[in-house]
Amino acid sequence: MGQPREELLRSGLLVRGIEQLSQAVGIAGAMLLVPLVLVTCYEVVARYAFGAPTIWAYEIGYMLTGAHFLLGMAFTLRAGEHIRIDVFSGRFSSKTRACIDLLGYAVVLPLTIWVALHLLRYFTNGLSSGERSGASAFNMQVWPFRLIFFTAFALLALQVIAEVLKLLGCLRAAHTR
Repeated sequence: MGQPREELLRSGLLVRGIEQLSQAVGIAGAMLLVPLVLVTCYEVVARYAFGAPTIWAYEIGYMLTGAHFLLGMAFTLRAGEHIRIDVFSGRFSSKTRACIDLLGYAVVLPLTIWVALHLLRYFTNGLSSGERSGASAFNMQVWPFRLIFFTAFALLALQVIAEVLKLLGCLRAAHTR
């Protein structure tokens, strides 16, 4: 087996692993809608039927909403569902579109890694200080949500790497034809 073929196999395994992770985390993020709906319904019933609003539902609700959104970023990229301007890109060849996407990823990847690294520091600071949200009377600790921030952006960076590897494979395959 030649060196380029071995490299393609290794990158294929890496891409598949990253995409499986993106899918699993994306599905877990989607499942956060269930407790979000339950918390919201509980709060509405408690507030309006019994006149006893909770001190925790608001804060749990916005954290679940944010986690749902953030954990879906890599899954959405994997599915090719992020916003594109298809009016322009639809006119280009697949090779030109791949080059444009690679250029975009060349900008997005370093920024995503930079954000993930800063969010890691943000998480560790919240964990070590025991910082609390101050957003409601519940006043929960912020580190769990900051961990989700970091995880989401780190996973997005990994999915960008997978997309780059797929595009390079397509360009290599188009070049050998």
